[in-house]
Amino acid sequence: MARGLKGVENVYTQHQPLLFQTMEGIVKGRLRDADYPLIGNHFQQGRPQDVVIFIVGGTTYEEARSVALYNAANPGVRFFLGGSVVLNSKRFLDDSGEAQRISKSSTLV
Repeated sequence: MARGLKGVENVYTQHQPLLFQTMEGIVKGRLRDADYPLIGNHFQQGRPQDVVIFIVGGTTYEEARSVALYNAANPGVRFFLGGSVVLNSKRFLDDSGEAQRISKSSTLV
């Protein structure tokens, strides 16, 4: 088993969230404006330097880590991550319970 994990810093951090691909698309100018609306003159002056990404519904610690690693590896552009909440396992379970309560109450009406 250990032989297959050579060169892997941590098997739990190998996954890259979709946000990483989105950041790559922003830097390379490959995102469709219809899917990812932008404010201002986004690419008229070359590559973006400061990009704010706000995720309605919340962001995760994994996404925050991905932004930090991307910023460290690419000094020409800075990404700032925000969200309506920080999602974690407790929040997920609380929200799931709330959704179940709402679902049950709506079927009783």
